[in-house]
Amino acid sequence: MEESPSSKQSDDTLVFECQAMHSFEAEEENELSFEQGDMLTITRLRSDGWWEATNTSEQTGLVPSTFLKVPDNMKSLVKNAVEVEKERKSDISSGIKNLIKKNLSLPVKEHNTLPKGFRPSKLFEEVNESSYYSLGNFMVPKIDETGLSFEDIHYEKPSGLLKQNPAPLQRKINIIAARHIPEPPKEFRVRSRHIRMCFHDGNRVLSNIHTVKAKWNESSPRLWMFNLKLSSMDSCAEDGEIFIKSDKCVPTLGILFELCISYEDKNEIIQEMCAGWVFMKLLNDSGEPVKSKTVILKVQDSVPFAAYLSHLSSPGKPISSSFELPNVNRGKLGLFKKIIDKQKVSRIVVSISNPDRASVQHISYFPSTLIGPWSCISLIALCRKITADDLLNQSAYDSTERVSSPLLASLPVMLNEADLLDALRVSWALKLKTFDTDDLRTDQMKKKAFQDLFLRTIYVLLNSNGLPPYVFGDSATEKTRKSEIDRILNLPNSQESCLALSDEIEFSPISINKLSTRMFFNSS
Repeated sequence: MEESPSSKQSDDTLVFECQAMHSFEAEEENELSFEQGDMLTITRLRSDGWWEATNTSEQTGLVPSTFLKVPDNMKSLVKNAVEVEKERKSDISSGIKNLIKKNLSLPVKEHNTLPKGFRPSKLFEEVNESSYYSLGNFMVPKIDETGLSFEDIHYEKPSGLLKQNPAPLQRKINIIAARHIPEPPKEFRVRSRHIRMCFHDGNRVLSNIHTVKAKWNESSPRLWMFNLKLSSMDSCAEDGEIFIKSDKCVPTLGILFELCISYEDKNEIIQEMCAGWVFMKLLNDSGEPVKSKTVILKVQDSVPFAAYLSHLSSPGKPISSSFELPNVNRGKLGLFKKIIDKQKVSRIVVSISNPDRASVQHISYFPSTLIGPWSCISLIALCRKITADDLLNQSAYDSTERVSSPLLASLPVMLNEADLLDALRVSWALKLKTFDTDDLRTDQMKKKAFQDLFLRTIYVLLNSNGLPPYVFGDSATEKTRKSEIDRILNLPNSQESCLALSDEIEFSPISINKLSTRMFFNSS
């Protein structure tokens, strides 16, 4: 067959016509069907044997090159072009592998004291660099691009109450257990074992970074357990039940889990290392939120998503990051667990489910994207409503004008310090018991009582000089803070005077930042 006059060759591409020797029926969306004898125009050669082609009806797709008869005068050109494509693919593959190798070796050079199998925590680094990924920051109302309104706060007309802000993805996640997690050598004085988690799309963090503390025994430190039934004595930092909400339903959306261990170094400074990571997809192939299920997720021991980068250079290799548990009876489930137990695979067990109706109502008042402890959803919803009320009473939302509100100025700080959030949660639960049934149905009554309680307790604690700075994972600091919080909150029981006027509390100097705050534009 002679080369078609329309065939052409350039430095970048080779276009020519050829005839189909056999019929081919497309099996994938990007493939092109054809019959024996059809004439196809090849528009791009690929090294994997699938070429891009166009038929006489101007339809395009991939076709198998082995089904085609290449013109004799084009064979040498085609061969050379395929070789060039293979070399290009090889260069890309080498580049990706070198990038991965560099990323994997970088922590070792910078943190050569870490034991084998561990690396610095990426999410811990993000949290330490700034407060951007904190719960408090994501709860702060942000002014939209117009500068005329807020992104996540809208009001009902004519009542002026906060309007619900539902998102396509509102779920409840239970972190049940983590098994066969690597244990550092004994010279590393472990202070905390915990999981850091956030929304992630494979490229960047899309939400606040939430942390859940694990429980473990000295006799079996490789088994991490999580509290799914929180009592008033437990901390919300130990809450294994988590709410997730997101309006960013991109196809690759999921939850990134990092299994972290905080330890004390030789200089008695709290450091943190990562024992592995897991990624759980939240959307199915149709782009819809996944159904309720329990999954066993295999822990990866590389830099997050390095395996996926590596997969780009070797697309034929499958990636296995999780074992999904089907809806089977308990006997079969037990057998499945026994099989993987024998393999000693590092893994975490996680369930995802739909919240109950009352919880959905609470979550609908949250910002568009948020992750946090399930035990605090009613408290966070109330904080959100009060925030909206305070903003509605302001004369303007200009970013240069400070908003006079001790509550708005203090809420983000309180939300970032788990022990203060616990103190508010317990105090509020006790306060609710004094309410009549009718009062509980009235939002205005609850909001007024909550504001009074916050300013009489948490605001006082935040301004106490006796409360050391919050350091997650530092058990000594946590004990000191708990003792001081309990002491201050018990003072009203022994005296009638206002807690803020107590001579038993030494307060830090007053600052405008403690009395007012400033609204910011969203920088995401």
